[in-house]
Formats: sequence, structure tokens, C-alpha cells
Amino acid sequence: MKRRSPIHAYKRLLAKDQDWDYAYLIALEKKKLQRMHDCIKSEGHLENNAIVVRDIAICIRLIDIFMEDDAVFNTWLHQSFSEEMKFSKLKDGLFALDDTGRKPIADYPVYVNVKNERRFFRATPIRDAQTAGDRDKAILSIVSLRQQKALHLYHLIREYNLLTWWD
Repeated sequence: MKRRSPIHAYKRLLAKDQDWDYAYLIALEKKKLQRMHDCIKSEGHLENNAIVVRDIAICIRLIDIFMEDDAVFNTWLHQSFSEEMKFSKLKDGLFALDDTGRKPIADYPVYVNVKNERRFFRATPIRDAQTAGDRDKAILSIVSLRQQKALHLYHLIREYNLLTWWD
């Protein structure tokens, strides 16, 4: 059987080429990591095969987290913002969002360590929001902190392992 060209795997992704968007670059990296994961997992020719497969799978999951494409984020987003928005007409003919009956933002469904938030934000937005009693801002900052931590860990794994995965 004739093996298909790797270009076919990227065809759909390349059709949406957006040179100005970082998300496109990350999508290319994720696709390549997925292909490498499947190849290394099925062939098993590396000495530390299980560790490499595990690390690449972690990187793929981390990409999903910082690109807001993981199940936890999507569940939280649906719980928090799935209701219909209501608008009220202002005197000057414009419309404003009417949030009087809006339910509060749902708590984030996973634990995120916020003790080291200053390391990622250079400030303390979560602690400040909690002190001020702004629950919504604190939750949104926790979501952002989780994404920043995933991005940092992704780059850390790649920095330490990229050149040694194929030894």
C-alpha cells in the first residue's frame, strides 16, 4: 500500500493559513506533536520510548489548556456564559447589556495554585480581587493564571527535552 504524503495531514490546517496569528503557529506545533506522538508510540524504536511519549502527550494537553480548548475550560465557559443575553435600549438609541438577572460566573472546576501568582502576573490580581470582594475578577484571573502556567510548563518541557527526545 502506498503511504500518503505528510502534506495530507496538514492540508486542512494549511488551508486556513493566517500568518498574523500566533494560534496558527501553535496549531501547527500541536499537529506535528500529535503525529510524532503516534509515530513514536507505534514504532517503539527509542530507548526511552515511554517517557518521550508521555512528555509529548503532556505538551499536547498543555497546548489545549493555554489555547482554551480543553474540557475543563469549555465546561466552565458553558456553565458561566451559556444563558441568553438581555439588552435594554438607552435613551440615545443605543443598547446596553442588562445583567440584572444574570447568574454569577461559575467557580472554576479545577484547583489552580494561586500562591505564586506574582511569578506569572508580576502583580497580585487574584489576591487583590479577593480582598476587594470582586469574585468574578478573581475567577477570571484564576483562569488566566492556569493558562499562563500551562504555557510556561509547555515551553519548559520543550526546552529541557526537545533535543533529547530522539536520542
